[in-house]
Amino acid sequence: MATFISSLILYGFLATIVGFVGKLIYDTQQSKKKEKEADYKQQFQKLAGIGLPKNETNPELLRELADKWSKDGFPESDQSIPVGATKITTIDTNFGSDNDPLASVPMSRVSKGAKQKMAEIAKEDITKQLEQNAERFIEQVESKMPDEMRKAMMEAPMVTPKRKYNKKPKQ
Repeated sequence: MATFISSLILYGFLATIVGFVGKLIYDTQQSKKKEKEADYKQQFQKLAGIGLPKNETNPELLRELADKWSKDGFPESDQSIPVGATKITTIDTNFGSDNDPLASVPMSRVSKGAKQKMAEIAKEDITKQLEQNAERFIEQVESKMPDEMRKAMMEAPMVTPKRKYNKKPKQ
């Protein structure tokens, strides 16, 4: 009976030791996991610009850059890009309503059919303008593109995306 009790005590002692070792291993793995999560969180915050200390401005560097830019001057503007500069207060908000008699009609007085027709006309106009702008953009990009890239683009298959409409039009 004494050997039985001593073997129980020995097994209990071994089970306790195995339990402590298992708990120790589990705790170290959890701490490593928490460290990795903290590292990922810091990396994400750094990429997102969250929680970073604000950079102090270096007045010497700013003076040096200002001197350099004042000596070099501003780069010449690209004449191919049309730019019009007007004061915000002088923007014409009339939008040519003098020539359009329907511009003075409030939209609450327009029927649903007329609104739908107006929307269709606007949609057609927008798609036409987008196509024209896309063609001009493609021409400009192609003129500045290397020949190998142009060949690869011309040989690539043309894929048009399918539109998915979530809302059905009311009839």
